[in-house]
Amino acid sequence: MEGIFKKLEIGIIQAFRRAMKIAFIQNFTSQQFGIMYISAVLKEHHHTAEVFVEGLERNLIESLCDSNPDIVGFTCITGEQRWVEGRAYEIKKALNVPIIVGGPHPTYFPEMIEIDNIDMICRGEGEFAVLDLLNRLEENEEYGDILNLWVKRDGQIYKNELRPLLNDINLLPFPDRGIYKKYLFMNQLTEMSASFSRGCPYDCTFCYNATKKKLYDCSAAYVRTRSVTNAIMELKRSLNDNSRIRSIMVADDDIAFDRGWLAEFCKGYKSEVSLPFFASIRASFVTEDNIRRLKEANCYCLAIGVETGNYLLRKNILGKDISNKTYIEAGNLIKKYGIKLRTSNMFFIPGETIKNSFETLELNILMKSDYPWAYLLQPFPGTAIYDYAVKNGYLDRDFSFDEIDPLGLTNSPIKLRDAKKITVVQRLFYYGVKIPGLKFFLKVLIYIPNNLFFDLLHRIILIISYASCHRMNLFRALKMALDAKTVQERGKIRRASLP
Repeated sequence: MEGIFKKLEIGIIQAFRRAMKIAFIQNFTSQQFGIMYISAVLKEHHHTAEVFVEGLERNLIESLCDSNPDIVGFTCITGEQRWVEGRAYEIKKALNVPIIVGGPHPTYFPEMIEIDNIDMICRGEGEFAVLDLLNRLEENEEYGDILNLWVKRDGQIYKNELRPLLNDINLLPFPDRGIYKKYLFMNQLTEMSASFSRGCPYDCTFCYNATKKKLYDCSAAYVRTRSVTNAIMELKRSLNDNSRIRSIMVADDDIAFDRGWLAEFCKGYKSEVSLPFFASIRASFVTEDNIRRLKEANCYCLAIGVETGNYLLRKNILGKDISNKTYIEAGNLIKKYGIKLRTSNMFFIPGETIKNSFETLELNILMKSDYPWAYLLQPFPGTAIYDYAVKNGYLDRDFSFDEIDPLGLTNSPIKLRDAKKITVVQRLFYYGVKIPGLKFFLKVLIYIPNNLFFDLLHRIILIISYASCHRMNLFRALKMALDAKTVQERGKIRRASLP
């Protein structure tokens, strides 16, 4: 009885408190786990949250004003910072409320706090930092000392330490997917994303993962995985709430990192969920047992990061010591069990030659990739590959964040002798893999500079392959592609409009 009275007391107290409201702003037309988890935590503690997706709003600022939030939050990846800066300026003019920015960019580049109209940044995981902030705002209390936050007030910046990572992520409420239901486009999704872990065990030179580890005391567990029971429970509850879902995309870096967890998950998923699902796996974890279990659980597609067909570039420059033989065997085993294969490849690696780019093409052919994706390296400052590129003359020392392509599909600032030829290979890569005989013709086409026709072929196949890989119709894929394409353009326009 004591527990019941305690809950009743808390409920009465919360009923008389003024709930705070945060409005999240995002650019990409996709569900963001950071926003959904923060919203879920806030709603458990009587606060409210609303999301505004620019590509789905007729007038973002007008809609935001109608919502009348107490605080506005952005999630920002590197490459979006100019868009955030421009939008923050517009929001401040229309709605004078505090603005906080979280996500990867302010985590690794906290100097973003110095941008006009940005009042706070959140570094690292934001669920409980944002909860603390709204609680303080509600009580009109000082909030300049909240862990994970850098706060700018009266010309002074309060730089707070990071709080420890949440070791048991089972304690988090399930992500608030309902926050996106206001949009018909989102409400008609037939694929649902799910995430069962946090952190990545690897230290690839082109990724911020190694940098993030240094931010925390990694004597504690860095890679944290939800229990299978917790994961299955979330899936079942989410599917009960949305009967449209026909497939699942597991957004984790490597579904097979923990072999025991994978075996238990596949068994539970097969018996209690069974929808077709898509996941990522490291080539070195592609074993007969793992692939058989995944197939039995109804995995229809696996993604593998190949990066390059040249082993020395992969090992020495990218920090991935995986042989070509391992990749070929992984591809063959995946195909043996009738699972589709998506490969992620990277061009404009420091030191890459046109010969190396054709090695990447050949490796994908040998792996029989169904969806060979070709990205362009983005040398994020703070990563090992950025330092290497600057030191060895592949990147200008005055390199600007504005040169980052957030999707990594159209350009790279890396300077290479064979840059023009490699660009043509990247644009026509999918066709070269899917039509092996074309690689000989491609060796002639590389002498034609990249042009609008090559760009068009590239964009068309990206949309088609994305739609096929994620089992969505072409209209939805086209809508997402158009929104993504305008990220940089919006950023430039917003930045140019500032006084």
